[in-house]
Parts: sequence; structure tokens; C-alpha cells
Amino acid sequence: MSQPIPPHGPQRPPQVWDTRFDQRQTAPPGFGPAPVFGPPPGGPGDGLPERGPGKRRKALAIGLGLLLVAGAGTGGWLLWGRGGNDPAPKKKGPVQAVDAKLAWMAPVPDADKEKADRMARPWFAKGAIVMPTRTAVTAYEPESGKPRWTLPIPGIGCTSSPRSEGDVAVVVYGKGEFECNMAMAVDLERGRALWNKELTDSKGRKDSHAAANISFSNGAVTITEVLEPRVFDIRTGERRKPFDFGCPEQGTVVGRSEQLTIAQCQIFDRFFAMSVDPKTGVEKWTWKILDGLKVQNVLSVDPAVLTVARESDTNASDIVVLDDKGRLKHLVSVSSGPYDLDDCKPRQYDTCRRAVADGNTLFLPTSHPKGPGNTVVAIDLTTGKPRWTSDFGADRTHRPVAMHEGRLLVYQEATREESGKLLSVDPADGKAQVFMKLPQESAERESNLARGGDVYFRDGRLYLVTNYGMTDPSMMMVFH
Repeated sequence: MSQPIPPHGPQRPPQVWDTRFDQRQTAPPGFGPAPVFGPPPGGPGDGLPERGPGKRRKALAIGLGLLLVAGAGTGGWLLWGRGGNDPAPKKKGPVQAVDAKLAWMAPVPDADKEKADRMARPWFAKGAIVMPTRTAVTAYEPESGKPRWTLPIPGIGCTSSPRSEGDVAVVVYGKGEFECNMAMAVDLERGRALWNKELTDSKGRKDSHAAANISFSNGAVTITEVLEPRVFDIRTGERRKPFDFGCPEQGTVVGRSEQLTIAQCQIFDRFFAMSVDPKTGVEKWTWKILDGLKVQNVLSVDPAVLTVARESDTNASDIVVLDDKGRLKHLVSVSSGPYDLDDCKPRQYDTCRRAVADGNTLFLPTSHPKGPGNTVVAIDLTTGKPRWTSDFGADRTHRPVAMHEGRLLVYQEATREESGKLLSVDPADGKAQVFMKLPQESAERESNLARGGDVYFRDGRLYLVTNYGMTDPSMMMVFH
């Protein structure tokens, strides 16, 4: 069956709607039958009328219309981006090693000690590290660890935004255990609640948002569990109409000057990834996720890098790399590492803390089910292939942390007998130098916290923050 073509016009953003699998082709790693290759239907120059306020054509509504006409799972074209091999980043100069000291530790609050539930991740704002727990939000001084302010949560905290926006973060909570039907915006500078709102839908119905995706864009916060998004003005809490992408928004990640939005059409359970202008809300391009897959997380916005899973699975099966036109460029099988994406919360976008993206390179740790050691792999996103793989000469667990002065920082996890290290790695070849050696005296405590926690580097300080309430009497260790 031929696929209808949307109306022509001068400014139609690129849109890749449908895919099918052809058993005659060779499958990319991690997938079954391979996609069919070919040009987009309609040829170059297809377009929609220029979009303006009140006149935007809804890209996903068009795509859904095509699916209604053509039928779910029918033919189409899968576009692959151009290849290429950009030169690796230039090598940097020598690194000055530092013998770090344990600056301070923050204890688990008394009210949280009896719960081993997963704890939220911190926010960094206005020269403070701000930690949300089940009972309160507390800001700590980076130099001393003294609490700057504490804001009680008027209920039981369930989840929170992975990042802050304009020194505002959002906590989802409930008056009772597992209710999770309220939202509170927190002013991270002054330590006060900007607003509290019930998470009702357009008909006034309440439901739980225990695993909600919370994202910011264009001065608004969008809170989505599965169906209808709840959208509020970030400062006033005024209810806004959900952004109309033709299908409900599932979440948004903003990075640099780019925005990547994920939407889902419930009728056919189809996912779409869209590059959106964060200032105007206009779609630049839209790509329909491969049939039989669902978006799990976002690793990078520019370039667009997603993790996807098969519909029946909870764990990511593949990494998708899109080009700057929204065309599928590479598929990287998670099992080919195997890559460690265990900290990526399914459908809570922008929560992968062990993946670091820098330009056309993605740094990922491998998993190690049979032993203590693992490696870090630099994946060249222009080719989809590893540039280098390194265990850094130690039978330890390693994880990428951040980019710092053009180099990759990798945390080498402590053991009970030996303290950890922060390594500075040349992104071109994977060669490492010790950047920060942590003190031997606190090795056992460091090991306890690191095994069930996240690692952050800000302003010369290394933060180890627990993910669970009872792994150690402390929920945070800070080295400087």
C-alpha cells in the first residue's frame, strides 16, 4: 500500500514517520530483521505551511493520520544519516594530581532512616548542593556541609525533577503513602515553596505520579506519568494547557540551545522523538521510533541519542543515534558492551548519571556481572563504533562522571581496603592520569556509599551521594 503524503508547503520540517523490517536485509546489532533503506516518501521539498502562533501544523497529528489511513505497521522508509569519521579530540597537557581530603559528610535525616527506598538525586544551585528526601528538601554549604535551609515536604516525597530550571526544582509527593498526587515547586535560592498543586487531569481526576517524568521548557514544568501531561507555570504554578504536539508529551530534555521532546500516541502505542525550538515550540524535525520499541531515556540532545527497549522489556536493548535532520544514523546494541545503563530510570528522561556525552563522543561504562572490574568505552557517534576501551589498569569499577577542561573525569570506585580515585582521561585515546586521590582513612565508608550511589564533580569538589536510605549512616560524602 502506498503511503499518503502530507500537503506540500515551503517550510515543512523533516519528518520520518514509518518503518518496517525486511527479512532479506542484514540486521544491525541488537535487532531482529533489518530496516529497509531508501529515500523519504515525496522527495525533497515536501513541506508544511510556515508555522506561527495559532497556526502550527501538528506534526504528530499528521503522522497519526497517516497511520490511520495506511494501517499500523505498514510500509515506509527508514532513513539512515550519512557516515563520516570526525577526528578525535586533541590531546591535552599533563594533569596535576591532588591528594584530596574528606571535607564533610551529611547524615541520613532521622525521619528517613527507617526507609531504604530509593532517594532522589541532588540539585546544584546558587553555590549549594540541595538534597531532597522523603521528608524534606535541604541545602548544604559546599565548603562546610552546614545546612543553609531546610524545607519540610507537606507529605511523603515520591520523586523529583532530575534537574532544576532557573533555581527552581519540583517535588512530587502525597499526603499519604503511595498517593503521589501533589507537586511542589521549590525556590532553591531562598528555600521556600513557590506553590503546591494537585495533579488532576482536565476532568478533575487525580491519579498517582510515583514514577512521573518531570521536565522543564519555555518557563513551564511538565509532569507526565502515562497519559495526559500536567503543565504548570514554573514560577506561579498557574495551570497551562499541555503543549499540543498531536500526541501527548511524555517528557522533554533541554541541552545547550536544543530541545528534545518525546511524545506517544496511545492508540497505536507509537513513540515520536522531536527536535523542538525551545523558544518558539516549533518542531524542527520528527522521527517515529522503530516499530516494536519504546523510548527509555535520553543520553544526549545534541546530537540526539536515545536508549530504547522492546515493548515487553524493562531494560534498554539499544542506543539510537539520530543525525541533525532527525534520521536514524546508528544503532548500538547495549549487549555489545554490555553497557551499564542500570541507573537510567525507564521513561524518566535525563536520569542517566553514568553516561557522559561530549560532542560526537559518548562515554559509557560496561557492566561486570562476573567480577569487580569493568571498562569505560568511548563511542564515536559519527561511526557508531568504539574509539577506545580502557580498564585503566585496575580491577575496579569505573564510571564516567563529567567533562572537565576538555578531559573526561572517571571515578575509580573504592574497595574496603583501598580508597578511590578520580581519573582525568584524554578523550582521544583513553589514557588516564590521576586527578584526585581520595583519602585512605575513609575508604570503607566511601566504598559503602559509592556502590549504591551517584558521583558528581562541581567546582573542584567530588560528591558521593547515596541512592538508598540505609546503605550507610551518611547520605553524602564530599571530598576536596
